[in-house]
Amino acid sequence: MTKTKTLIAGGAGYLGLTLARELIESGRRVTVLDNLLHGPQPALAELDLEFVEGDVRDIGLVGRTLKGHGEAILLAALVGEPLCDQRPDEAVAVNYLAAANFARSAQEMGVKRLIFASTDSCYGARENEKLTELSPLAPISLYARAKAKAEAAILSLAPDPNFHPTVLRMATIYGLAKRMRFDLAVNLLAREATLKGRIKIFSGEQWRPLVHAADAAAAYRLALEAPLELVSGQIFNVGSNEQNVQFRDLGALLAATIPGTVVETGPEPQDLRDYWVSFDKIKKALDFSPRFSVADGLLEIHRALLAGSLPDPYSARYLNAGGR
Repeated sequence: MTKTKTLIAGGAGYLGLTLARELIESGRRVTVLDNLLHGPQPALAELDLEFVEGDVRDIGLVGRTLKGHGEAILLAALVGEPLCDQRPDEAVAVNYLAAANFARSAQEMGVKRLIFASTDSCYGARENEKLTELSPLAPISLYARAKAKAEAAILSLAPDPNFHPTVLRMATIYGLAKRMRFDLAVNLLAREATLKGRIKIFSGEQWRPLVHAADAAAAYRLALEAPLELVSGQIFNVGSNEQNVQFRDLGALLAATIPGTVVETGPEPQDLRDYWVSFDKIKKALDFSPRFSVADGLLEIHRALLAGSLPDPYSARYLNAGGR
């Protein structure tokens, strides 16, 4: 049987490397296209895949790389508000313009399925609302605005009987990964609790949906494997209702998971996002249920730090912004 060829643009990143392994283990032939913005990733050599170093803004390279692939996943982006604020022109060029061009190129090159990685940040600050895929978007950051515009551009290419785009709006990801990040809320708190014994929670009333990196990767695989009539032209929030978490509860959970942790609270939020997201659609349509809890993610990072598996944990290589 011929294996399906799947291209992951941005496959050397925090989620990308986890996703690449997930798809290889599912029997696919995987190609990763990545510009290695955050440095060389030795984990690529551990995986049975083809690696192409390059930038998604290079439309010629994108077209050549897409050729022969039946599926494509677009993760490549400047990820997160701080990095986009540092590089606003590049954020628009990559997260919106290049994403739209990538989708059109995929359509022209005969790619059947395209999954675009978007973000629940597109919902903005929305108190007392249960946000579904049909809720109007109200992005409050450049990162989220660019993602929202890219969503619209990509979905405008449907319907097309030969091309089927899907948008996955990701909850905030956490958990141990080969290209580790410590600028994500859960991972940062786990590091501080482990190494300093003290964490600070700002604005404990804020809601934020969370999902483990391994579960996020499984969601992409499920979307690729689902019948086209369930996913073509569709948007799915990726996460679970149970992992909509208030920061105050996250602090309490962390203190219980890593005994001895001192939790301090601050009155002013550093991040204005505040939203409770419904994940009923992905659960019903794709039978998606996370395998990992937030406590699992905290504990695995805690153990990895104690074991020395993440050397120099305050290095800039573990950050998307403020490093290279």
